[in-house]
Amino acid sequence: MRRATDNRARGGRASLIVGLVMLAVGIGLFAYPTVSAIRAQMETDDALASMREEDADADAASDETASDTTSGGEGVADVGHATDAEKAADTTYQQLKTYNEQVREGEGDAINDPFAFDDDSLAELGLPNGIVGSLDIPAMGVTLPLYLGSSFDHMAQGATVVAGTSMPLGETDSNVVIAAHRGVWQGLTMFRDIEKLEEGDTLTLTTPWDTLVYRVTGFEVILPDDTDAVAIQPGRDMVTLLTCHPYGQNAHRLLVYCERVDDAEGESSTGSIVQDIVTQLTPDLESTSPLLTIEGVLKLAGLGILVALGLYLIVDTIRRRRRR
Repeated sequence: MRRATDNRARGGRASLIVGLVMLAVGIGLFAYPTVSAIRAQMETDDALASMREEDADADAASDETASDTTSGGEGVADVGHATDAEKAADTTYQQLKTYNEQVREGEGDAINDPFAFDDDSLAELGLPNGIVGSLDIPAMGVTLPLYLGSSFDHMAQGATVVAGTSMPLGETDSNVVIAAHRGVWQGLTMFRDIEKLEEGDTLTLTTPWDTLVYRVTGFEVILPDDTDAVAIQPGRDMVTLLTCHPYGQNAHRLLVYCERVDDAEGESSTGSIVQDIVTQLTPDLESTSPLLTIEGVLKLAGLGILVALGLYLIVDTIRRRRRR
């Protein structure tokens, strides 16, 4: 009798251990993509912060040098809020401004020309790493470095300004087309959750010179070669987000049109880990991309199974203790 009781006890402990191991594995598999994305996002946020600090230090050194030779200096530039005088004296800004004028006149690069921003041209612009700023989209929970040129390397690291379209200077008669992958790359979710955007949501572009806020005004699905859909619209200061559609395929492109609004209307998700977690764990069940819907359903089902298994183990443990 005692041996049978001991066997049942050992069997119960073994079942409990197996259940706990299964629960731990399930939680790990379920949480890994989210934790990985959050870690990558934090690393990106830190890298962007370092870039801005370097820009500010460079501006401070430049101002200090200027103050040694001239009087009445402007002081240290505020990254994202440069004065007109600082913009006029910045050769990078002026070259990008000239580029925008060429785009308006129809004399710019071919749209998405892969050779438009090579290492040599970026060095001449004063942007050797290719980063011209950052893109923050609170409704998607992402903050991405913004590169000039949609090359393979740049696309693998963040969002990119498509060659042949406007540079992010906040000018009227401009349309900054920003492309990114529709999925997770190096831990970053990129534009994976772009269908969560709704009209009225905002995004913020931060460059060494300006902080520019845009509001979502519309959506369109186009063929990959429909360049007219990303043309400049006279009298408007626009940003157009571009990515593959539907999720998991590349037959079409999804465009999200945005128009400039007052900077005070912008929101920031930078450093908001809680918002990133919520975004990653919230499935988009209304998506027009079937794979995203399936992933969302499976994610909810997996979460339900984990919760049920956890509750079962708790109840079973309590029941066993009462028997003792």
